Amino acid sequence: MKNSLEGGVITGWLSLTHIQMKVAGELEAKLQESFGWSLNEFYLMYFLSEAPEKKLRLQQLESMVGLSQSAVSRLVSRFEARGCGVLQRTVCDDDRRSIYTSLTPIGQEKVDRAQVTVNEVLHEVFPRAEIKLLLEQMLDLPQQ
Repeated sequence: MKNSLEGGVITGWLSLTHIQMKVAGELEAKLQESFGWSLNEFYLMYFLSEAPEKKLRLQQLESMVGLSQSAVSRLVSRFEARGCGVLQRTVCDDDRRSIYTSLTPIGQEKVDRAQVTVNEVLHEVFPRAEIKLLLEQMLDLPQQ
């Protein structure tokens, strides 16, 4: 019985992972089509838009976006190379070794538009009922 129970949890986890990958793929495709952004680029912009003063250190962004510091630095560099004016880097006044990445007003306007698109995709493709059922089964919660 224990193996059957554990197998159910594993099957549920794999199902959730599959759903997450499918939704992420849909988001990635729509962001690429509409804005020329990857999903990680959207995450970077979104987290900056939510931060106090619209700025964060690369070390903070790496844990939020789920990438290494060098990968986050490359994301920021790609935005800078495009010359689109959405981000800027500034040296920290307290610690000259630290660099902040901040969102510009142009960047805020673009991330606001991208958020609308992300919300539309999530409402369209996110299988809420299926997720709820899977979580109830995995956590052995009584169904209501």
